Amino acid sequence: MKICTVWGDLSSDKSSENYPSDLYCEECFQAMKPDQEESGIVSYQDDDGSYGDTCAECGKTKEEEEEENI
Repeated sequence: MKICTVWGDLSSDKSSENYPSDLYCEECFQAMKPDQEESGIVSYQDDDGSYGDTCAECGKTKEEEEEENI
């Protein structure tokens, strides 16, 4: 799981909507093409538990992701 800050609504007056942060599983993270120019990811870091345990994109939990990697 990764915590990602992504491009959001740049016309909003709220910075939390300009560049929202959320938790993504590895599969969804890779689908966002983190190392390519057209990626929607501004920055990312390893999960520290502060964003819960569920992927914002697909709903997969941290436990489900760990089971897949066994």
